[in-house]
Amino acid sequence: MRGRFHLGALAGGLAIIAAGTALAPAMARETKARHDAAPAPVATLDVAAFQTQAAQYVGKPVRIEGCYITSANSGGADCAAFRIADLPGQVDWNGAVPLDGPTMEESSFRKAQQICGDTGKHEQCQAEVSGVVYDPFGDMGVQGQRNFELRNARIHWLAESAPHKADHRHVGNERSASR
Repeated sequence: MRGRFHLGALAGGLAIIAAGTALAPAMARETKARHDAAPAPVATLDVAAFQTQAAQYVGKPVRIEGCYITSANSGGADCAAFRIADLPGQVDWNGAVPLDGPTMEESSFRKAQQICGDTGKHEQCQAEVSGVVYDPFGDMGVQGQRNFELRNARIHWLAESAPHKADHRHVGNERSASR
């Protein structure tokens, strides 16, 4: 009886192994297919190109280059391009891409509100922005002119941040401690 029990257990174990090896090639093909399917490339546009081509990118991720974050407030911000002949103190936008505040990446949104709240062209606000093109008027069924924006936006800051005052104090403390 013991011999039959062991043979039965052995036969059951072999059946499980055989089933597992039969599934393994299918699982390997599925995993390989997931790895082979590279993500679609993200379109890179400047502000002017976004304004003319945004309709073809609705629902797709894009990256906006060559802009300055401006007008940051609790509702969002703008990724603005300025004309070459801008005069200090005057707003001379070449165009702007609205960034939806409620869906924006939190750290990007917070920094934008802290340093880029006005409409000016400031070096510390130079950035590239990535996000998904959205058509709010299209979603509401409004026909005609569209006002495209970026949702789920993330700001890629191009200017280096100025050191914090705490960093200066820390360096000073190290110098005094070494004396």
